[in-house]
Amino acid sequence: MPLFIPDTLQETPFYLKAEQLPIQTDSLYMNFGQYESLPTDPQQILFSVDSVFLTNLHSFSGGNVGMVLPYSLWINSLFFLLFVACFVVFSLIFRKEGIVFIENFRQTLFVRKHQPTTFKGQVTTTEVWGEFFLVIQTILISAIIFFTFLWDKGIASLSIKGYLLTFIGLLLIPSAMILLKLFMYRTIAVFFMRQQMKRWISHYYRLLELLGILLFLPALLYVFMPELRNIILVLFLFIFIISRLIIALGLLNIFVKNKVGGFYFFAYLCGTEIAPYLLWYKGVLLFISLAGNILI
Repeated sequence: MPLFIPDTLQETPFYLKAEQLPIQTDSLYMNFGQYESLPTDPQQILFSVDSVFLTNLHSFSGGNVGMVLPYSLWINSLFFLLFVACFVVFSLIFRKEGIVFIENFRQTLFVRKHQPTTFKGQVTTTEVWGEFFLVIQTILISAIIFFTFLWDKGIASLSIKGYLLTFIGLLLIPSAMILLKLFMYRTIAVFFMRQQMKRWISHYYRLLELLGILLFLPALLYVFMPELRNIILVLFLFIFIISRLIIALGLLNIFVKNKVGGFYFFAYLCGTEIAPYLLWYKGVLLFISLAGNILI
């Protein structure tokens, strides 16, 4: 018969305990701060977190509803330095040749049949460089305005290199337009209305100089006070329309004096004063899209 050995576990003074598996935490655990779960509105659709608690968190900023993305610090500093430089240089020029510029602008706005020819017999170097600077100031302020206007329309997503290329493009496009218009006026003066076109060139560029002066303060507010941008845009549009009307009236005066038909005046006005600005706007948008595709 087989020999059975009795179980010795009954005689042992201790017992075996089953191993307990460790409880694993949820890997998708979300921390809601002082809330176990985020409260919702009565419809249980939208979150309804205490606004006082949110304002105490440093990661949340109040801001303004609808405000565009802010510039980086170096862009703000660059624009501020450009405005300061324009103000200082204009102050120095106006201190020396202020009376001359005031008289020139008065003649530009209030065109008379007989312009005084004995107002000043000698043109100084300060006056020449001052007029050149005022044209450059108009181009610079226009570029800053368009850069700010297009910031939330694609420029904000560009790199630093894209910012620089876009701003340089906004400077070169109006410069090229002004040079082409000067070339066109001088070409016309070679064949037709020589004296009148020379006076018109001077009249046109003085209007550009005055435009830069009028846009300085609104542009400064437009860049550094986003709350007023919609109002200032209306002011920009008003100044632009008035300047175009002055140009149209000046050209109409030349066409009437030389007995040129109204159809030719309308065709000339659309081709040289209206179409270039539409092409400029389309070109700027195309340039931004191309820069974004290349540099991002």
